[in-house]
Amino acid sequence: MKKIGLLAPLALGLVLLSGCDQQQEGEALPAATGETAPPRAEITAPVDAAAAANADASSTHRWVGTVRAKHHVELAPGMTGVISSIAVEEGDTVEAGQRLFRIEGSSVQLAVSQAQSVVASAELQLAEAEREAERTRKLAERGTVGSANLERAQAGVEAAKAGVKQAKAGTALARSRTSDLSVESPISGVVTAKYKNVGEVATMMPPTIVLVIDDISTVEVRVRVPELKLREIDIGSPLGVYFPALDQRLEVPLTRIGDTVDPRSRTIELIIDVANPDLRIKSGMSVEVEIQAPKPSPAPAEQAPEQDAKSPTAMIAAQENRAG
Repeated sequence: MKKIGLLAPLALGLVLLSGCDQQQEGEALPAATGETAPPRAEITAPVDAAAAANADASSTHRWVGTVRAKHHVELAPGMTGVISSIAVEEGDTVEAGQRLFRIEGSSVQLAVSQAQSVVASAELQLAEAEREAERTRKLAERGTVGSANLERAQAGVEAAKAGVKQAKAGTALARSRTSDLSVESPISGVVTAKYKNVGEVATMMPPTIVLVIDDISTVEVRVRVPELKLREIDIGSPLGVYFPALDQRLEVPLTRIGDTVDPRSRTIELIIDVANPDLRIKSGMSVEVEIQAPKPSPAPAEQAPEQDAKSPTAMIAAQENRAG
């Protein structure tokens, strides 16, 4: 029993020694720790010279916006009816005042004819009233009828004249509706959409959009930026505008700043007018707007000696000189 008790610790020691040998062969020992451990060597990553050279470029901020037409018009008819003709197609260039489409106006023409017949009837009544008044006047001169009859005849003439004026006003109203049959372009631009065709019904209320005209000779670039950017820009500040679809980059001044900040995103809208004489920039294009971050102003050179003179080391040296 004593031999067994002595052999057990010996066997345990052999197992521990074999485990340490296997750890040395298969794995590295952990790093030393504690107060007496040597300091660990610091490993620094290699410095990328290109990244350091382009450090200033990272200060440029870019946001994605959208192009919109400077003037956008959606045209509906002035009265309900069937479209009888459309003079333009999508992509056509139109001038201000050019007729674009027309509503079939047979009912309007009938209303004009009816109003004209009312005018003719009123004029006949006026002529009859004038003849009756003239006859009554002659009888009154002879003493055959009294003055009351003459006054009634003259009042009939005045009433007939009022009827003629009313009938003519109705005719003018009916004729004015004929101008609502034709729709003209209020601006010069390009037809960007055509929603209806000849033969379809277009209503005045609710308005049926038949054509869309966009003036893209000058376009608006609209982009939302964080509200804190208002510290760096103002109206007239130069901004970089890049159109990826055209691979075209421009530098244009900021035209307008929005009046409200979105409370959810904390952003504000910037509006930039961009001249587009060749009409290459299209409404709805994606655009990238760049704002160059302001460079920090360098500290004045004369401040350095003053700061050194007030440092603790300089003050001690001055005291030693005075003591010596």
